[in-house]
Amino acid sequence: SNALTHGVTDGSVAIRGFVEKGSLHLSVSNRGTPIPADMLDRLFQPFRRGDLRPSMQGLGLGLYIASEIAKAHKGTIAVQSDELETRFTFSMPVSVI
Repeated sequence: SNALTHGVTDGSVAIRGFVEKGSLHLSVSNRGTPIPADMLDRLFQPFRRGDLRPSMQGLGLGLYIASEIAKAHKGTIAVQSDELETRFTFSMPVSVI
């Protein structure tokens, strides 16, 4: 829902997934205003939210909870944000059968 809420209204949301070198990678990306660099380090802290619009709701816990779930699975969540897109990527080790 963050990708829809914070993206441009006429842009798409892309979801990608693949396994590479023993890790599962899932990403969600959108187009919109880049997340300011000084805010990137704080995104995964509890009760942190970006710039708010009247239609936005939430406590600022979603990304924190997601990062804790990733850690519980020995994984990570990373973010990159620039003029082209904002992408959140969840990665965790997997064993391929």
